[in-house]
Amino acid sequence: MLMKRLPRMDFPTHWKKSAVAAWILLLLVCRWDYGHASSGVDQDRFTQNVQARLDALHEEGHFPGATLGIVLPDGTELALAAGWADIEERIPMKPTDRMFTGSAGKTFVAAVALQLVQEGKLRLDSKVSEFLGREAWFSRLPNHEDLTVRMIMTHTGGLPRYVFKEAFIDRLLEVPDKVWEPVELLEFVFDDPQVHPAGQGWSYSDTDYIVLGMIIEGICRNDYYSELEKRILAPLSLRSTGPSNRRRLEGLVTGYTADGAPPFKLPGKVPVKGVYPVNPQFEWCGGGLITTSLDMARWAKMLYEGEVFSDAMLKEMLRPMDFRTGEPAEQGYGLGVMVFKRPFGFIYGHGGVFPGYQTQMSYFPQWKIAVTMQVNADSFSGKLKGDLNQFIGRLVPLFEEFFGRQQGSGLVMAGQRPRSVCSR
Repeated sequence: MLMKRLPRMDFPTHWKKSAVAAWILLLLVCRWDYGHASSGVDQDRFTQNVQARLDALHEEGHFPGATLGIVLPDGTELALAAGWADIEERIPMKPTDRMFTGSAGKTFVAAVALQLVQEGKLRLDSKVSEFLGREAWFSRLPNHEDLTVRMIMTHTGGLPRYVFKEAFIDRLLEVPDKVWEPVELLEFVFDDPQVHPAGQGWSYSDTDYIVLGMIIEGICRNDYYSELEKRILAPLSLRSTGPSNRRRLEGLVTGYTADGAPPFKLPGKVPVKGVYPVNPQFEWCGGGLITTSLDMARWAKMLYEGEVFSDAMLKEMLRPMDFRTGEPAEQGYGLGVMVFKRPFGFIYGHGGVFPGYQTQMSYFPQWKIAVTMQVNADSFSGKLKGDLNQFIGRLVPLFEEFFGRQQGSGLVMAGQRPRSVCSR
């Protein structure tokens, strides 16, 4: 499926008084957008090539099905699918099928936090104790005295992961309808040893973003999902994205996981009769969303092209810490983003796994192309040969063929692109 769209501009008030002036501005923007970004590209042939590559990946990867969302430099959108939404029932996958984001949902949490930083309501180098230190349980959190907001956003704080604790999984299965309070999730790591001293290493932990969510709610005096809707989902018209906070979720496609095997011990095919085996609400700010590949590609395009907060905040977000040492590096983990350097340039994005599903969101600044791939099988299912990063990487030769070999560029600055609040 190929869909075409133009940016919707937020005109200044004095321009709105003149329809002629507004049309002139729109024409100028369109001329820049198409001429600069994708002049001469045969979009039909590009789409056919991408679909062929996706079909080949389906055969090679042995996964049940996949969706692929792409937003091109000029805002053109591609929503594609391959394989099966349900193998046994022989239901084809559709581009509009929804899946869990898994940890890719952390990109939204980080964006809300950085908006608060921009508004002067939060500082990245503030101690976490400034926000949660009065809680009776706070001293039981590993590294509680030294944790900063920056550390929990970059996973350099040394907090253990609650989500793979056997006690947590047993409780999750025992009470599948339970609505988890954030502090109940933290209880599974209370009094645990640190993974490493705060700020002296790197260790990925969903616990970090549970703490960050608590800070956000304390500052906003509002629940996270309401803030997300108000600040991001509604203004940016991400209509296919929403909370994964209940067991029955509209549009959730069938997913495949390891049948009764660790770590999650869930049925091999989920949901069961339209109901997920446990309440996915537990993931919350560790991910906590359901979406389509196209919506996530739209999100990547807007996020990494500076439409969500200032360029200064975007630079801050994209400053990575080494995946091993936690020290500043050329590639690593930034503020809710993974930054990779490849021979052709940088990739910004985030991956995510939730039982039965995988998501990979990637943005290529050198081409201004956003890509998201979702697969209805997780890495524990035995139905996935390879990983989604590799699969998306197989699209790079097509980008080079149709959009040219680019020098390895980095951050897209405001003056280099037309500004918009939302493109739909």
